[in-house]
Amino acid sequence: MSTVGVTSIAGLSMAAQANGADNDSGPRYFTNEQILNCLRDREIAGGKGHEIDISLEDADVVVGDRDSLADALSSGVDVIGVPGDTEIDLSGDDYELSNQTLVSDRGVNGSEGALLYTTDHGDDSPAWDGGSNGRGVITIEGDSRISGIRYRGPYHDHYDNEEYPGYVPLADGETYEERQEMRQEHYARGMWIVDDDVEIDNCELYGWPMQAITIGSSSTIVSPHIHHVYGHDCMMVGAGYIVDVLNGHPTIEMSYFNATCHSISGFGHPECGYTLEDCVFGPSTYSHAVDMHCLAENGYGDDLTAGGRVDVRRCTFTFTHNIDGQNAQAIVFRGYPEDGYVTEDCWFLHDADGDGTIENVANTGYEPVPYRQVNVGSDWHDWEFSGNHYGLATPSESGVGAPVNLEVSE
Repeated sequence: MSTVGVTSIAGLSMAAQANGADNDSGPRYFTNEQILNCLRDREIAGGKGHEIDISLEDADVVVGDRDSLADALSSGVDVIGVPGDTEIDLSGDDYELSNQTLVSDRGVNGSEGALLYTTDHGDDSPAWDGGSNGRGVITIEGDSRISGIRYRGPYHDHYDNEEYPGYVPLADGETYEERQEMRQEHYARGMWIVDDDVEIDNCELYGWPMQAITIGSSSTIVSPHIHHVYGHDCMMVGAGYIVDVLNGHPTIEMSYFNATCHSISGFGHPECGYTLEDCVFGPSTYSHAVDMHCLAENGYGDDLTAGGRVDVRRCTFTFTHNIDGQNAQAIVFRGYPEDGYVTEDCWFLHDADGDGTIENVANTGYEPVPYRQVNVGSDWHDWEFSGNHYGLATPSESGVGAPVNLEVSE
């Protein structure tokens, strides 16, 4: 990458403000393209800079269309390869991956990786088979891996909002039932992981209006590994997640997320949580990027349990406002954890008091703070903070924020 002049993340922020970056969507310190340029040739988000440990050369069978892919999945062969110049339309059906690896070559010799996609959406489609507890397009069982592919949902080019492809701007609705009715025709889920021994890595996931990846279920507690992923443009009013944890505790690391409702979300069960490390969250968001619901919001009476344990470490959040120009937090947890929350060594662009003290604004929504804990009053409950950095200036200590020196070409 040729650089005429190189500016750190803080320098870019100030330059953007000086050039009139404030607009109807609030201050914008970066564009997605600038951050992608910074991440190019680096490990975060996978692709060219990621050192792979599996390739097409490891494939037992190579497939080039839907029929041959379906045959390979049903055959039980160990490693299925899909060449990087291949596009496979999965529409009209759903699939199972069990004790198998599906691999392409994202990042190898300039390849973007094979494209698997669906145009299915809506309550009765294979992409939403069984409703909120249903399967989605691909159900992933134990000892399985998906690596090096692009995986596209049905709303990757929905341009009601031209700046954010995939954004489905529906009315908020006055009740949960109204919102569900409006959203149901758009529903689509990419993957449903139902076992522990599952790995998703070096993939680009986009265009999923509900969930790109769903983890577990109310009765299925699983802990898969998701890493070196670029997840983007999964955004619908009240929905749109890269990883939605219904139950279990995935580890999510070395990834870049942008243009979502919540990049990472949790349902709220006592065993529901996640470990989130070394990730970057981009400039475009409909709401907060990192989330945990409480059970009461999901039909469990007045139960304010909001997950078990959530650890967020060494992450960088590159926004302070949502796409409508309102203040937006980076993290919101919506009740009391069964175990606890830990947020440490993260970089938030939001300002803080000189001593780093953040007031919990609780149920006051659009406040200029990096995080809040709602439904619990004004105190923090079982949430530990340490080593975090606030504001536009680059952290002076190493190990704070995601492990990449974000730079842009000027």
